[in-house]
Amino acid sequence: MTHQKLIEKKQAETALQPIDLSGNDVLAKVKEYLKKGVEALWERHRQGASGFEIVQGYTALIDEFIKALFQKMESEVRSQESGVKSQETAVVALGGYGRGELNIKSDIDLMLLYSNKLTPYIEKLTQRMLYILWDTGLDVGFSTRSVKECIALAKDDLKTKTAILDARFIAGEKTVFDEFKERAQKEVFREKEIEKFIKEKTEESKTRQTKYGGSVYILEPNVKEGEGGLRDIHTALWIAKARRGIDGIEDTLADKGLLRRDAAERLKASIDFLWRVRNELHFESKKKTDQLTFDHQEKMAKLFGFENTRESLAVEKFMHQYYRHASNLSYFSALIMNRCIHGPVSSPPLHCKEEKGIDDNFKMCDGALTLSNHKAFEESPESIMTAFEHCAKFNVEMDNFTKDKIIKNRFRIDGSFINSKKVGESFFSILKNDRSFEVLQDMRRLRVLERYMPEFEDITCRVQHDMYHVYTVDAHSLFAVRELGRLRSAEYKKEFFLLAEIMEEVKRPALLVLSVLLHDIGKSFGKGHAEKGAEIVPKICGRLGLPEEDIAAVKFLVKNHLILADTAQYRDLHDERLVIEFAKKVGDTERLNLLYLLTFADVRAVGPEVWSHWKGALFHELYFKALTVLERGTFEIEEAKDKLPKIMKDVAKALEGEVSGDAVEDYFQLLPQRYFLSNSAETIAEHLKIVYHLQSQPYIMRVKQNMERQYTEVIVCTLDAHGLFSKITGVMAANNINILGAQINTLKNGIVLDILQVNSPMGDIITDEQKWVNAENDLADVLAGKISVERLISRRKPSVLDKKAKPKVHTRVDVDNEVSDVFTVIDIHTQDRIGLLYTITSALSKLGLYIHIAKITTKGDAAADIFYIKDIFGQKIYYKERLREIRTAIFEALGEEAPLIDE
Repeated sequence: MTHQKLIEKKQAETALQPIDLSGNDVLAKVKEYLKKGVEALWERHRQGASGFEIVQGYTALIDEFIKALFQKMESEVRSQESGVKSQETAVVALGGYGRGELNIKSDIDLMLLYSNKLTPYIEKLTQRMLYILWDTGLDVGFSTRSVKECIALAKDDLKTKTAILDARFIAGEKTVFDEFKERAQKEVFREKEIEKFIKEKTEESKTRQTKYGGSVYILEPNVKEGEGGLRDIHTALWIAKARRGIDGIEDTLADKGLLRRDAAERLKASIDFLWRVRNELHFESKKKTDQLTFDHQEKMAKLFGFENTRESLAVEKFMHQYYRHASNLSYFSALIMNRCIHGPVSSPPLHCKEEKGIDDNFKMCDGALTLSNHKAFEESPESIMTAFEHCAKFNVEMDNFTKDKIIKNRFRIDGSFINSKKVGESFFSILKNDRSFEVLQDMRRLRVLERYMPEFEDITCRVQHDMYHVYTVDAHSLFAVRELGRLRSAEYKKEFFLLAEIMEEVKRPALLVLSVLLHDIGKSFGKGHAEKGAEIVPKICGRLGLPEEDIAAVKFLVKNHLILADTAQYRDLHDERLVIEFAKKVGDTERLNLLYLLTFADVRAVGPEVWSHWKGALFHELYFKALTVLERGTFEIEEAKDKLPKIMKDVAKALEGEVSGDAVEDYFQLLPQRYFLSNSAETIAEHLKIVYHLQSQPYIMRVKQNMERQYTEVIVCTLDAHGLFSKITGVMAANNINILGAQINTLKNGIVLDILQVNSPMGDIITDEQKWVNAENDLADVLAGKISVERLISRRKPSVLDKKAKPKVHTRVDVDNEVSDVFTVIDIHTQDRIGLLYTITSALSKLGLYIHIAKITTKGDAAADIFYIKDIFGQKIYYKERLREIRTAIFEALGEEAPLIDE
């Protein structure tokens, strides 16, 4: 059924009342007609009407209006413009309007088409129509062209050539439109021109997808232009129209050999879903908008009937559904384009310039894998996995014929296939190969991976509603495999030398690849995904025929894949007991190496901006400290009294001629042992000099760059004062300086030595001298009481990104008295915002608590602020009432109500 007939059918179904434009008040009648029509469509949309129903209903509404307007204006020109000779014309719909896919608030592209020369009649008709169109409030694109002009323009202009394919007759003389279409087919879409057109549209599509994110699975997808958006199927159908002469999505794609009937139905369902989403975007925003932003996602989840559960949020379920449909649309669009370019499913390569046999079923043909036995998959479904194994082994791609054969035979991937020992061996062979990522990606694209591993299907297109996890869980898992493979590249060997060396030494890399592939397999079960994923690992590994020892290794890595990153980012790495406990949990150096590699791959694959030198340095530090413990062979804490005399001697030597030996001895009496055990002799000497030179100065501030770890270190030395660290954090926030970590050292003589690790909001070291001059001036004013921190922070204007709608971050405050022998540790996870650290530290200060260590981590828009604290007497806090008071005060400072029970 053609688009025109569908729209006419929709007009009949919806019983559109003809618009009466008789009389003089034409514009008022038009506006009233459109207002009522849109309100009726909005009501049907709210009641659950399909995307198809609304876009075709709106197209029918506009068609009725344009027809009536044309007839009215044509009649007026003929009757009122004396001396103007009438001329045959046609009103033609273009673009989305031409395709019959008009969303509310979308552009309405019209063309007044005529046969011969431009005459006063055409000019008068155009003027009268535009007078009304421009005042309707519709976003109208209007052009006036002769058939000859259109054809000439289309020969050189891709946009015009594409518009011709969508052109649809609305009103006027049909013969003019028919002449236009006939000439276009003969002169514009000749065989040679079709090849050029397909090439240009393919390149245009790649450029567009890159511009809008380069992936189906981005946080805030563009429903129209992004990969997996509606423009993908538009491009596929433009190529199909040019090559195969189909009329649109309703045309029989199966009869043309482009899609099977069931596949065509699934494609239509996915298009309908995206249309419904786009309809809602336009209705809700009351303007043309195609970005599915976080706030729109949450509203749509309710509209589409999703609800929050213990396992996942309603918005995550909605986006899971969205990515499923977008993935379908991307997949089928690519398939249609491929088959238009390379031929239908039944076309094997006719001849090979270079041919080499592999086995009874496969051969190499001109550098691509193809089937020598065309019935291989029917006769032996296990050969499907063998095909991918050959691609990995011989470093080649499959030809389209073989891919199509796999698609056709996917239904043969059943229980016996999944549990086949031979298939398991082939799959494990793929994991051993350097091209494992590329082959696994192809398996995913062809929907083989999720069929072979049903557990992977559960995480396919699964999303986490935050600004940290850029990709869906399945995409992230595969990108993590890619990060492992990149450690073999020259670029990564240079940038990540140690990790690349460790990767070279891994005895069974396939086990590591499998662990990385499965590390988030438990995310379909909700919270506690690491433990839940570990529980299903034995079942998966058992199907692969792995021995118990290997299954235990994979299970360990999946269960503990978060502990290295969490310990390094959220805990005090100078705490020797903590490092020993971590090393004890890991067990041996081989597992430590595997865990370090998995952590690297996992964090690198979260998103392009997630990895940083700072995180890398923290992971590196924990790795080496744990390695030292494991190589030492004992999990006992070394005696501090044996180390301190040597450290003091080294510090005295470094300061010889500058600071007396007595001053050095005095300094070692002013700070706790852990300070001296946590810092090098050179660092201690530097700190001592700063303290020594403080004397009558109100403060000393020093800034230096750590180029290796890519952060800026700030040292502030001054006399202790209530809430001092809080004031320093406020000054940093006011100057847009991001704090990564801090060590707060209070000497027994009342001097404070605060060491901060900071960077810019973009993650860079801060070399702007003027910024540091401003920061120091602000610090001086705050310490002198000339200005309040609150006033400083209020001067900082929020950026566009600060104002942007973001997913809500659930606030959590946890108190841990087990992780440290010396400190109570408070973990605060909440929404990041300007001055957050100042808000929290102020609250802690008002409670009479002393912060000794702070670790700050930001994941997207979620902040994790960890504080090692003591009370006013220098003790840990144990009393439940006091701990409850601390939690309540933190929640109140953040503007939230403390939950009665920890979640």
